[in-house]
Amino acid sequence: MNYKQTLYISIFVIILAVLLLFVFCIFPALKAIASSSKELALRRQELASIEFLAQSFEDFEKNFQFYEEGLAEMDNLLQAESLIDPEIPVSFINFFKEEAANLNLVLKITPIAFNESKNEQWNYMSFRIDGKGKFVNIMKFLEKLENSRWLIKETSLDISSTEQIQGEEEPIFGGDYAEIYLSIKAYAKN
Repeated sequence: MNYKQTLYISIFVIILAVLLLFVFCIFPALKAIASSSKELALRRQELASIEFLAQSFEDFEKNFQFYEEGLAEMDNLLQAESLIDPEIPVSFINFFKEEAANLNLVLKITPIAFNESKNEQWNYMSFRIDGKGKFVNIMKFLEKLENSRWLIKETSLDISSTEQIQGEEEPIFGGDYAEIYLSIKAYAKN
């Protein structure tokens, strides 16, 4: 072998050795370092969140009286404003009368029962609402009921198309008018 061939073979062997060293030693080490750094970052994030929770808990312990007074005030406000009086639900029923007049609806509200619930936090009254009117107005009424100050839960809703409202002179076709049958729970004061 001459000098050039020996040089080329030596260079080839060195390059092959470097490549093998890189593939079998350096690349796996770099991969391990990358996964370890990701895990370390995750652990640091978990630690920071635990420290934040601990600090929040300490803050809550220090300001417990303030929070307790605020929660009691919110509960009193809820009791006064959002829960109906089970003995005389006049303001609740007046809401329906006013909205029926404002939206040109014919509504009939019937109290069904007062339930003392053992599973839920509050007692509730069940109401049945039957009505007729323009579909658009019925949808507005449902939105106003949903956004009203009272704490209610819809238990059943049925809206069906009708041809005519009593009192109208001519039948109206085209699905402009609808009937609503709605059952709700209105939460009551204890």
